[in-house]
Amino acid sequence: MSERLPKLLHQRALIQSHLAWLDQEIAREGNIPSLPGQSQLPPPNLPATPRSVAAAGAEDADKILSQFQKAPTTVSTDTRRGCLLYFCIAMTLLALGAVLAYWLYARHLGRWW
Repeated sequence: MSERLPKLLHQRALIQSHLAWLDQEIAREGNIPSLPGQSQLPPPNLPATPRSVAAAGAEDADKILSQFQKAPTTVSTDTRRGCLLYFCIAMTLLALGAVLAYWLYARHLGRWW
């Protein structure tokens, strides 16, 4: 038997108990009698409050963000370097285009100057 099977069975049991609890709550709110054969299950183990879940999520997010966060001076230096690189590439392509256009034009006319 694989290691995953007991975990999957446990998850399925948790989901089934949660669905049974939801059916009871819906029946109670809608004044619908419960179906025969349904036992009165306690609510599943849910987190204490939504705030505790949000706080845990915020702590996890802060930890992940701190792993990838860079200093502001590094970011501005990288940005400046990237902009200068793109500018140099664009000017080089523009100069090559101008030389190519002049060469094709001069070749078409049969003279160089």
